[in-house]
Amino acid sequence: MRDKPSLEQDPEGKPSHGVKPLGGAYTFLWESSWNTIILQLALVTLLIFLALPPPKGLSQEGFRAIAIFVTCFGLWITAAIPFAVTGLLAISLLSLFHVFTATEAFALFGNTAIFFILGSFILAAAIMKSGLSQRLALFILMRFGRSPRLLLAGVFLIAWSLSLIISEHAVAAVLIPVVLEISRAVGEKSGGSRYGKGLLIALGWGAVVGGTGTLLGGARAPLALGILRRLSGEEISFIEWTRVVFPVTVAMIPVSIAILFIFFSGDRPDVSQACRKLSERLAGLGPISRREKGIAMIFLLTVLCWIFLSGMVDLSTTAILASVALFVFRLVNWADTEEYVNWGIILMYGGAIALGTALSETGAAEWIASSILPWGAPTLVLVAVLVVLAAILTEGMSSAAVVAFLLPLAIGFATPLGLPARHLAYLIAVAAGLVYIFPMGAPPIAIIFSSKQLKVSDLLLPGVILHLVSWTVILLWVRYFWPLVGLN
Repeated sequence: MRDKPSLEQDPEGKPSHGVKPLGGAYTFLWESSWNTIILQLALVTLLIFLALPPPKGLSQEGFRAIAIFVTCFGLWITAAIPFAVTGLLAISLLSLFHVFTATEAFALFGNTAIFFILGSFILAAAIMKSGLSQRLALFILMRFGRSPRLLLAGVFLIAWSLSLIISEHAVAAVLIPVVLEISRAVGEKSGGSRYGKGLLIALGWGAVVGGTGTLLGGARAPLALGILRRLSGEEISFIEWTRVVFPVTVAMIPVSIAILFIFFSGDRPDVSQACRKLSERLAGLGPISRREKGIAMIFLLTVLCWIFLSGMVDLSTTAILASVALFVFRLVNWADTEEYVNWGIILMYGGAIALGTALSETGAAEWIASSILPWGAPTLVLVAVLVVLAAILTEGMSSAAVVAFLLPLAIGFATPLGLPARHLAYLIAVAAGLVYIFPMGAPPIAIIFSSKQLKVSDLLLPGVILHLVSWTVILLWVRYFWPLVGLN
């Protein structure tokens, strides 16, 4: 009888087979591995914080909330334990150290943003499992195969457009085998060429940029809405969010494609062979099935409800009802859902919302903000500080964790900053969503790195340039576009 493979979990909470098994129950106290050292430091840091008296102007509960946040923040950055486990740990520590009662702490997991994310994942699972997303991607890619540069731009635009309506990590996961196949079809060595790398980077950047355009592209925007609703009582509708944020993602399209052309289109292969192979694959899918038509219909109706009925029906309610409809009409089964829905991400966001609420309601967020921000500076300077801080933090940790950290802080000083809380939700969610270099902050970047054809050095210089452009675009967006849509 063969031994069963050991299971660990990656930072996103998915099982990893065949890895070295964990040590004994108490070995974390003396082992010298990196993760063990991080866990030891996290434990020591938490105990030191809890042993110290709170500083002047901060309550005991607020100081404990900061201690728990610092501990979980470090665990999220280092991924010493799965993100989902850190999220559960955050909620438990808030109860254990009496920042909230147990009922209050665990009730925060019932935030509507969590169920919007869950519903979106189930819809994306149906689209991917049915093959509908692959059919659409292959069909569109065929239209961009006339030249290497057009193909490079096409990969970016397809990832961008799909990420407006499907979670960016789902788009990257669906398209990466297609892009790798294009890369192989273009030429035997294209995967290691600048052009082959450019195709992968176009996929990652397209998904990231497109994922900022609506509430459907990534979980950080619904998370921001959940924190905003919880802390200020303000609501932002689906169509209002899109109306305000969409110009940023549109403005980033030509700049991103131009940088791809400059850095990755030097060696231009013949793409005709790739087009022929893709034509064969598209033909092999056969005619569109009734199942695909049904899923497409439900998804279209869901998006229409999000756009036109969000003032009457909560976004999360629509997402859950759409998910239920998929099962009622037998368009998807639970096994499909379990395979594609990232439950670890959902658990992580529950912890992130709880931490953000704790920082705000205990006064810790306002206390931190008053200590670190350059008060007295013009509003645009303070906005620039938030934008740069969000972008830098997101390159080193999950964008959702950055939103959970910065948004409560920003809301805590919304009045002295001179901006309503809803404006700060737009600002931080967008700034935290634009990740171009490291895989920790955005799933699409992590997914393209999983191809093992990229190094950080491949993205470093073009990514830094794109960051500088992003910061400029966001500041221009705040300065000139916000007044046009009534955000003064």
